Amino acid sequence: MPLLTARPPSIVYCADAPCLADEQLLITLVTTWVLATGRMPPAARPDELSPEELIDFWADDRI
Repeated sequence: MPLLTARPPSIVYCADAPCLADEQLLITLVTTWVLATGRMPPAARPDELSPEELIDFWADDRI
């Protein structure tokens, strides 16, 4: 499966729209973290998550 199809469903990708550098970085970071930890991506966009939801997704004592 190509990496571009493995992006979290909460992040919308539009091939015909110019993608901002911050959005590309966000997709890369979240996808990499999902693959590294095996966690499910957040159901909402990362900028819409509460502080507790962000901590639950990003914090990992094993890494």
